[in-house]
Amino acid sequence: MKELLLLSGLGIAALVFEILNIRKLILPFAIVGLLVNIGFCFNDFGTNENIYGMLVLDKIPLAFTILFSFIAILWLIFSFNYIKNDHSQSDHYSLVLFSLVGVFILSSYTHLAMLFLGVEILSIPVYVLAGSNKRSLNSNEAAFKYFILGSFASGFLLLGITFVYGAIGSFKLMQIVSTSMSTYGISQQLLMVGLVLILFALAFKMSAVPFHFWTPDVYTGAPTVITAFMATIVKIGAIVGFYRLFSVVISFYTTYNIILLVISTLTIVLGNVIAATQSNTKRMLAYSSIGHAGFIILGITVLSPSTTYVTWHYLLAYTLSSLAAFWVFYLVSEQAEQEEEISIFKGLVKRNPVLAGSMTIALLSMAGIPPLSGFFAKYFILVNVLASGKTMIAVIAILASLIGVYYYFKIIIAMFSMDAEGTTPIRISGFNTIALLLITALIILAGIIPDIILRFVFR
Repeated sequence: MKELLLLSGLGIAALVFEILNIRKLILPFAIVGLLVNIGFCFNDFGTNENIYGMLVLDKIPLAFTILFSFIAILWLIFSFNYIKNDHSQSDHYSLVLFSLVGVFILSSYTHLAMLFLGVEILSIPVYVLAGSNKRSLNSNEAAFKYFILGSFASGFLLLGITFVYGAIGSFKLMQIVSTSMSTYGISQQLLMVGLVLILFALAFKMSAVPFHFWTPDVYTGAPTVITAFMATIVKIGAIVGFYRLFSVVISFYTTYNIILLVISTLTIVLGNVIAATQSNTKRMLAYSSIGHAGFIILGITVLSPSTTYVTWHYLLAYTLSSLAAFWVFYLVSEQAEQEEEISIFKGLVKRNPVLAGSMTIALLSMAGIPPLSGFFAKYFILVNVLASGKTMIAVIAILASLIGVYYYFKIIIAMFSMDAEGTTPIRISGFNTIALLLITALIILAGIIPDIILRFVFR
C-alpha cells in the first residue's frame, strides 16, 4: 500500500513544488522517492499484502515495480535537459509520476475494475505528454491520434470487462479460474467475447499486430524524450497488465493460446520486416519495439514455471537497450538540427566515441548478439517455445530476428563508416557520459550474470 501512496504523493508533490516556486527540487525529490519505492519493494518481499481485494503485492508485482522504478529513474535523468528549460516542467514531472501509478496498478491488480483504472491512469498523462511540444504540428497530431485510437481501445476494454462480468458475475481474476472448473450457469460465449475484447484493447497498448498501426506515427511525432518513455515505461505497464490477466486465462482456457500464438508471430514478423525498410531512426525503433513486443507475448503464451522470470529479464534487457538508443539518438539529432534519418550517425565514432560505443552495445543487444542481455532474453523465450513443442514458431522467430540484425547493423555501419556526415565533434556533458556508460555496463552485466540479477530481485 505504501508504494501506491508514495508514487501518488510524488505526483502531488511535483505540483506543490510548482506552487512554492521550488521547481529545481522536483527532479532530485522524484529520484529519491523512486529509490525509496525500490527499498519499500525489497522490504515487502514475502508479505503478500492484499489491498482491499483489489491489488495484491506478492513477489511478482514487487519485482516489476522495482524494474519500472529503476527505469523511471534513468528516464528522469535522460529527460533533464529536455524538461529543465520548459516553463511547465512541474506539469511534465507530475504527469510522468502519475502515469507510474498506473503502471503500479497494472502490476498488481486482481480485480478487472483496477485493470481499467490502471490503463487509464497510465494512458491519460501519456496522451498529454505526446503533444507536449506545442509548437510542433507533428507532436500535436501524434497526441490527437494517440488519444482518439486510445479511446477506442479503452472502449473495447470496458466493453470486454462488462461482458466478462455478465458471464461470471464477478470482476475478480480468481473467479475466472473458478468458472473453468465449474461451468454451471456460466455463459461461455459471453466470457469468450469479453476476454477477446480485453485482449484486443491490451494488444493496442502493447503495439501488437494488428493493433500496432498507431505506433510509428505517434513515436515519430512525439518529442524523442517522450517517445523513449512510451517505449520503456508504458511498454512495461501494458505488458505486465496483459501478463497478469492472460497468464491466468491461458492456464485454464487453452483456446486462447492459438489466438495469442497468431498475434505474437505476426507481431514479430511484421515488426522486423517493416523496420528493415525504414530510413527514419525513430520509425525504425518504433517497428523494432513492435517486434520485441511480439517476442514477449510469445514468451507469455508458452506459459511455463519460468515465464515470470523470462518476461522480467526480457523487459530489463529491452528497456535498458531502448533507453540507451533513444538517449544517443536524442543527443545526435540535436547536433543535426533535429534530423532523424539514419545518415546522421555517419562517422559518429570519430565525433564522439562514447555515443558510438553506447549505441553499438544497445543495438547489438536488441539484435540478440551474445553475450549481451538481449541475446539471453530471446534465448530463454526460445527455449520455452521449443520445450512446448512449437518448433516452427521458434524457427520463424529466429528468422525474423535475423532480419532485425540487418536493420540494427545499418546504424552501426553508419557510425563506423569513414564518410562522416559532419566533422564537428559532438560534446556531451559529463552527466550524460556517466549515465550512458552506466546503462551500457548494465546491458552487458544483464547478459553475463542474468541468474545473479534474477536471484537478487526474486529472492
